[in-house]
Amino acid sequence: MTKYILVGGYPRKATDGGKAFSEELVKGFSEPVKILECLFARSRDNWETAYAEDVGFFQKHLPDRKLDFQLAQPDTFVKQIHWADAIYIRGGEMEPLYERLAQSPGWEKELDGKTFAGSSAGAYAITKYNHKLDTPELGEGLGLLPLKVLAHYRSDYNAPNIDWDKAERDLKSYKEDLPLVALREGEFRVFEH
Repeated sequence: MTKYILVGGYPRKATDGGKAFSEELVKGFSEPVKILECLFARSRDNWETAYAEDVGFFQKHLPDRKLDFQLAQPDTFVKQIHWADAIYIRGGEMEPLYERLAQSPGWEKELDGKTFAGSSAGAYAITKYNHKLDTPELGEGLGLLPLKVLAHYRSDYNAPNIDWDKAERDLKSYKEDLPLVALREGEFRVFEH
């Protein structure tokens, strides 16, 4: 059984600044909790900066927890997932995310007993179908959860180019009938599968 956390966008934009998400990510693990930070959806030249931001984010919200961090690398991703208690895929662009995940075949077989969280593009990768938002296209994720997800819901993301009602209708009627999860900035939902 894997615990999945889908985040609608920037966790820091939640009303509590991301505290509840941080606590959910590490819930149930003994210390030190091992967190694998996956930035595959972002430009490679931004990884170190984004990694430092996220380490600081989790340390700020979990000051009483001992945490170990690793920055995910495509060539050692399977081994790193095996090491980790919790894996967090930060948002960004879908294409580089899928390309880098594909460099580590079989990584998804290592998720049992772990928490696997994804924000925005990360949530899109976890689920079966999504609305891309930067374009009016509907897309397919990896299908680890049989859901449709709409991130950044009713936010100013790509405003005014998104008709949120149309995006929701289009995604709801896309391909097979699956539950649709619309997540606002910083909002998250937990699923076990």
